Amino acid sequence: MKSLALIFVFIILSFCTFAQELSDSTKSNPARKNAVKFLPVSLAFNSVAFEYERKLSQRNSLLLGIGIPATKSFPGFYNLGNPDNDITDDELGIFSLRLAYRHYSKEHLQPRGFYSSPYFKYQKITAAATILAKDDNGISYSEKLDFNAKTYSLGLQLGYQWLIAKRVSIDWYFLGFEMGLGNIDASVTSPNGAEIDNIYNDVLDAVNGMPSIWQDRITVSKQGTNQVVVKGSSLPYPWLRSGISIGIAF
Repeated sequence: MKSLALIFVFIILSFCTFAQELSDSTKSNPARKNAVKFLPVSLAFNSVAFEYERKLSQRNSLLLGIGIPATKSFPGFYNLGNPDNDITDDELGIFSLRLAYRHYSKEHLQPRGFYSSPYFKYQKITAAATILAKDDNGISYSEKLDFNAKTYSLGLQLGYQWLIAKRVSIDWYFLGFEMGLGNIDASVTSPNGAEIDNIYNDVLDAVNGMPSIWQDRITVSKQGTNQVVVKGSSLPYPWLRSGISIGIAF
């Protein structure tokens, strides 16, 4: 509901901007130093993301992006369902901040043209779920899954931005590459001690099958008889970034 409200506000602002366009019809090539944009691709990652761009000169600008968690169910969307398991109380949300410097290839009064953009990005990912299943003897048991991750990354983005009808910005960020470090903190809790042993062994086998650069940074432990805890620190990862945004220049 919160994400739909934010998108609705953005659409209303767009209509207000088009209404004001009539008063600008006599201006030729007006300077538009600001742009507010919505990133539809973020919805696929349970986030509602916006960006604000401010031109510093005819070829340079600064950009601040924020992604607000749109916490909702994730197993069905990401095809994680299992006919032998019943997943309930599941939710996933992503919060993000991105600060970028943008350099355009040509001088323009408006934020448009081909650009290159180094950036820094921070993300916080939270997920939780309850899994109901049966063991080999047909006895039901439940597991509680909690997952938290924080990532810090540096990247370089290439893209092209147009202005349509003087005020509508279309930003196609077609090639972005970033390298980052991630910290994770996850746990699985179950009242069934025997199943906790199985989970511990399965997770440990999975970690041992990872590249050594990750193995050495992840620990798997049992807390008492009913919980498995997984912690990872400074996990390196690459990421590709691409998509399109639509916004208002003013």
